[in-house]
Amino acid sequence: MSIPNLLTLFRLATAPIFLALFIGTGPGGFLSHLMTPAQGILACIVCAALSEISDVLDGILARKLNQVSDFGKLLDPYADSTFRLSVYFAFASQAHGRWIPLWMVMILFYRDLLVTVIRTFGVERGVFVHARASGKIKAIAQATVAITVMVIAAVKGEEWVAYEASSKDALVTGLAHTLMWLVTAVTAWSAWDYTFYNRHLFSTQNTSDVAPSERPPND
Repeated sequence: MSIPNLLTLFRLATAPIFLALFIGTGPGGFLSHLMTPAQGILACIVCAALSEISDVLDGILARKLNQVSDFGKLLDPYADSTFRLSVYFAFASQAHGRWIPLWMVMILFYRDLLVTVIRTFGVERGVFVHARASGKIKAIAQATVAITVMVIAAVKGEEWVAYEASSKDALVTGLAHTLMWLVTAVTAWSAWDYTFYNRHLFSTQNTSDVAPSERPPND
């Protein structure tokens, strides 16, 4: 177990911890006797920040320490997807109010499922599916928006990020709405980008006809 892989496993472990903190500290939650809702949101912010920091560090350390491994390449996107989907499913749980509709979260889920299918096709064809810039942008958008919305909720109150706006908090709720729509749009764009760029994997083309630059490295 290298340090980068341990960081990836840490990020994977933070997913159920985040869910427990978010759902458990809502009104009547199983952790409500230990934390107030506001304290629960603060704990979730810390958990999310640590997870995202570990995501940055594991890539840097893997390259710097020359510890890039096939195990890490497979586990890293799985850990990223598991944590961020856990965050947005928590937002849709109504534990702290309805922050995001479920259909938005399902777009995030189906995008990650689609990319997994594309990578599986790549393995079957002997073609390495490279990470796309759209995937990086999607990850940054999801992480930034999640933490921003939680900070707004911690500073102003949960009603300020509720999906159904009231007249008094329409301004900040409008910001939360816009950010959620931005994440959904970027995620949908990333799904299209991966599908279009790797469309050759779904054809009957022989892998010997695939450009050498798109084949997996010998190591």
